[in-house]
Order: sequence, then C-alpha cells, then structure tokens
Amino acid sequence: MSITLPDLPYGKEALAPHISSKTLDFHHGKHHNAYVTNLNKLIEGTELAGETLEGIIKKTVNDAGKAGIFNNAAQVWNHTFYWQSMKPNGGGLPTGDILKKIDAHFGGYDK
Repeated sequence: MSITLPDLPYGKEALAPHISSKTLDFHHGKHHNAYVTNLNKLIEGTELAGETLEGIIKKTVNDAGKAGIFNNAAQVWNHTFYWQSMKPNGGGLPTGDILKKIDAHFGGYDK
C-alpha cells in the first residue's frame, strides 16, 4: 500500500477570497504532495510499506532512527486534517457542547 495525496474536500475556488486557488495549488498540490512522495520513498521496501498512514505514525514515533519517516507521515496527516478543517462558507460562532464549554470556562465567546 502506498500513501496517496487525498483530494481536497472542496473545489480549489471554494475558499476564495480567503484562500486562493493558486495558494491551494501550491500548498496542496506541491507542498502536501511532497510529504506524500518523500514518505513513499522512505518506506519503499520496508516493513512499513504495507501500513496505513496512522500505522506508520504509531510505529515510528519516538524512534530517532525513523525520524524522517515519522516527520513526513505526521505532515501528511497534519495537512490532511487541515484541509478537512475548512469548508466553503465555514467559520462563525461555535455551537453545541464546544460553545457551552467556552461559555463556562471563559464567560463567553467574545471574552
């Protein structure tokens, strides 16, 4: 199994004007993809080649000899999470349990 660059969960124009399609081309298509490419090169022919991304992270954390593998795998995961954390017309005030916690601990969102 090789690690693949996940598709963005929205179109490249969807986050404009806050994040441009040019920025997404660079950050997702080149920067994020570089971590995927590097990770696949580092795990090729090793016992990690058949692992999931999460499995690679778990098996290499705190192993100084596999720091490069861990760092690239963690960056693939971090970037994937980052893209999933945004959406067109997203933002605004939190709702539900998180808003209740903010109100309880900070006295309200504005504070």
